[in-house]
Amino acid sequence: MTGKPLALLIAAALMAAHGVAAGAQTAAAPPPSGEPRGSHHSSRMFGDVSPEGRAILRQAMREQASPDDRQKLRDARDRVAAILVTERLDPATLKRAMDAERQLVEAQQVRRQSAMLAAFQKLSWADRKAFAEDARRGRAGIEARTRDWREQPADRGRRASGKIPPQDQ
Repeated sequence: MTGKPLALLIAAALMAAHGVAAGAQTAAAPPPSGEPRGSHHSSRMFGDVSPEGRAILRQAMREQASPDDRQKLRDARDRVAAILVTERLDPATLKRAMDAERQLVEAQQVRRQSAMLAAFQKLSWADRKAFAEDARRGRAGIEARTRDWREQPADRGRRASGKIPPQDQ
């Protein structure tokens, strides 16, 4: 598997690994007593991956995660927002700020991909297969939710509640 299919699979895997895919953002019951916090979440996040494989994937995610990087990205996004709210927009300044934010995101993506590549090499064939299947299911779920969102009227439910006044035609 090379090119675009591999890139899509890695992107879906990274989304799953970061809690976006397969309903990982929904509220979950607290872990059973004695179980480390987050272990039930990780088992759901990694689907049918073995406990050993989950530990490898969790470690890869922890090693590349950086609170400093997240803060730098927040700061960059705050700079973009600050530029957007100025009375007179300076497109050149906005572009520079947006470019800086994109560079931070790209650098984080490179680190995530490198960490996941190393982790995938440590997984058994069965764990890689389980991870790929879970990523496909997660991607299908995201695509379905996105499609449903795009197909619904922009004001569905809001106009009836009075939050959006009817438009005069």
